[in-house]
Amino acid sequence: MAGSIKIAFELAELIKKENTEGKDKIPTSESFLRVWASNFSRSEEDIRKILNGLRDAHFIFVVNIVAPDPNLFVYGEEAYIFTDLTILNDLKHTAEENLERIYEASNYKRKSAFQISRELFPKIKEYNNTPLGRAINLVVMLEEFARILTNSSFEYTDQWRRNKIQDIFKDEVTSVEEFNATLNSISDTKRAADQINETPKEKTDASWTKATQSFTVEFLLRVHFRKYEFDIIKKLIQTGKIKSEKELKFIRDTLLLMETRTNEDRILKRYMETMVELRRYCQAKINMLRQGISMTK
Repeated sequence: MAGSIKIAFELAELIKKENTEGKDKIPTSESFLRVWASNFSRSEEDIRKILNGLRDAHFIFVVNIVAPDPNLFVYGEEAYIFTDLTILNDLKHTAEENLERIYEASNYKRKSAFQISRELFPKIKEYNNTPLGRAINLVVMLEEFARILTNSSFEYTDQWRRNKIQDIFKDEVTSVEEFNATLNSISDTKRAADQINETPKEKTDASWTKATQSFTVEFLLRVHFRKYEFDIIKKLIQTGKIKSEKELKFIRDTLLLMETRTNEDRILKRYMETMVELRRYCQAKINMLRQGISMTK
């Protein structure tokens, strides 16, 4: 059974993916808690504790979209949002449009999300466990979270979060050290491959194999994408460590998305040509797979 810290990192990635690519955009305890518990072979209570750890480590925000009410047998419901300002602003825009639609459908008149929130949030208890109440809570809290991210950005850096989550899961220090060692060994893949005379190919293969035993390939690729390590991803394809059509399509589609965000990320803009080249390389490999041609260089 995977350690809590490993599950925490994977959960954070799943929430981020749902926020950016999911149908409903924002995963909730009502819809996802049972699924996550089943996927990670943990109890729902364990998953809640890990989610609370992610919240305390500033990997995610948690919104109480439905307040518990024992008198009405309402257990409460939470929504989970990855702590990234770009993601947050996109979700905020979608949530505001949703609130305006719900309000218009029930009141037969139009108002802005700001007006609706200002008018009804003071009476939010009256709308608990209703679509309108959920939408109001979400819009209000997304606005607040955007302020927090802007005013306390230091506490939402990768290093701050990494240190905090290690402290939260200090009883699993061994797992944390193994996680860090795994990421470092993966980041060193290109250097190891370039120094064949000094580092045997088997050692590099072993590092990747060990990493994929603890984490999904998609999760490991996201780590490389966040660190702009496009050359390492290409090397993984060239050496056959990544060869399935599903994995190649994930790389291609992620690159397509990243190419649209170069105006928001100055560092990413420097890698535009590299990303385009890698995307085309992936597509060529996909075409070869579909034609039954060998994937070796």
